[in-house]
Amino acid sequence: MAIVEELARARLLALASEETAAHQLLVSLMPRIEQADRDDYALEVFAQLGEMYLVRSAYDGVMESIRRLEDCLGIYTAIRAGTGPEGADQVTMTETEIDDMLCRYGRRAQFLRAGLAAAHGDHDEAAAQLDNLAENVDGPTELADEHRRLIDYARVLVATGLGDDDLYARSAPLWDAVVESLAKIGPAGADAEDDHLFVAGALGYGRFCVESGRLDEAQPWLRRAEARAEARGWALARARTQLERAAACWSAAEYAETQDLVTEAYPVIAEHARAHDVSRSWLYFGLIRLGIGRLQEADECWAHAERHWRELGKPLHIHRILLQRSWLSLFRGAFDEATALVAEARELLDSSPRHSWLQYARLDAHLGSILRAQALAEMGFDGLGRPEQSWQEVEARHAAGKGVFNCRPGSPKYLRGMALLERAADLKVPAALAVDSVRYTIANAGARMRWARTVSAPMLAGAFAVAWEGDNTELVCELVEYHSARGTFSADPVVQTAEDWAETATAAMPIEAELAPELAVAAAAPPVDAGGLTRLGPLPPLRMDPQTAPILSRYRELARGRYGRDVTAAEPEWSTWP
Repeated sequence: MAIVEELARARLLALASEETAAHQLLVSLMPRIEQADRDDYALEVFAQLGEMYLVRSAYDGVMESIRRLEDCLGIYTAIRAGTGPEGADQVTMTETEIDDMLCRYGRRAQFLRAGLAAAHGDHDEAAAQLDNLAENVDGPTELADEHRRLIDYARVLVATGLGDDDLYARSAPLWDAVVESLAKIGPAGADAEDDHLFVAGALGYGRFCVESGRLDEAQPWLRRAEARAEARGWALARARTQLERAAACWSAAEYAETQDLVTEAYPVIAEHARAHDVSRSWLYFGLIRLGIGRLQEADECWAHAERHWRELGKPLHIHRILLQRSWLSLFRGAFDEATALVAEARELLDSSPRHSWLQYARLDAHLGSILRAQALAEMGFDGLGRPEQSWQEVEARHAAGKGVFNCRPGSPKYLRGMALLERAADLKVPAALAVDSVRYTIANAGARMRWARTVSAPMLAGAFAVAWEGDNTELVCELVEYHSARGTFSADPVVQTAEDWAETATAAMPIEAELAPELAVAAAAPPVDAGGLTRLGPLPPLRMDPQTAPILSRYRELARGRYGRDVTAAEPEWSTWP
């Protein structure tokens, strides 16, 4: 078989995620390519190898492929510039062929650099390389389709890298461009390269939609990606779409479907050894087992996930799985162990250049949950185990617990529990106020609703819980008053549309990358018709009683100091009494 046909066969193997076979074939071709003295074929080998190394997270191999590409291209660039005459007499290609080769493989090297920077989390460099690739338009018309695919695939990789670092808002414009390009791709089966691009783009966009709360939009794209992969016989691509559909099912509380999809997808994912997808599979296996009370099995699943994410060196993912595992320590009554896991998670956040205030707020709220559980255990809560118990005993106690505690008010245990709940409130209330301050800076109603449901509501519920369980009637009243004032309407309501809300906002719409994964929807959520609500942004000071200070003042100051969030508007205070 001719070398060019073998190169095409290797490419088809790579598109089918059969990288081992493709790698072996490409390496076996090098002696024949050297004998034929075809540098253009060698460049094709390096470009294909670099892309395979990239999808397998073998980043040293990507760098080596880029180096070989650029070294060879540098020689031919010098020859065309007349600065490398010693090699000119050995060249058998025409000037046009050399220029075409420089254009084609220069673009392939730019693509690899963009993908490698995205994988390393160097998002500014990734964006710069993507721009360079998109601007590299001078080239023969026969390379136009390949250039289009390279740009779109690079967008997928750069947007996915942003998502891996919780920078969903920055990735939204890239996904918009990807979706626009996917709509122009023809029917399945016409072209393997287009099918591969469609599957990669639809799968990535579907995952983005799941993680930003737009489940209805995710499902059609994931099913189309799965159908096209299945038609091609691409087993791994189909399994990865099943994993993303499982994530969507979990978000929609469809737990049986989650179990079925992950169970079906995992053998193929494990066979191809994609560490990130393997970790995510184990994450969902653990969540499912936690849901049915199999705590030891959940711990084993999350231990597998943590190991793979540590191998990949992803601090944000490691910090999340540590927080997840700390729940199991909490159920066992091993509060020191749970606290140590949270401390390690905080160190990982500190070490990541892409941490955000929201991640710290959630971490503090979780630490408050541990203190709350410790307080309830101190007061005789019946649903928690003890560190010396076996997993089976902890699981039995957890299943039999009725969620009650029995402690005499004023007793030493009661007083110790109240002290712990007060410490929990100092963590959970400021964190809840900080995230809720964002809610009404989002002008789009759909985005604001999702922020409330996925971020504000759980953390506010935790704040109310510690205030109530801590018998802190004053704090409960202040939280109720704050929550009531949060939905305030203007004294003179004006009929408005969702598009008008941005003009009445007292704070900028927070779609900056640092904020949160959920804010991706603020960049692209569909408008929701409504009218009358004009209060956007932090509330001014609230005074319930003319004889007392404004409510929640200390907690608002803690929120500002810890997270840098202005949760109090610099306006005259509101009097909330009649």
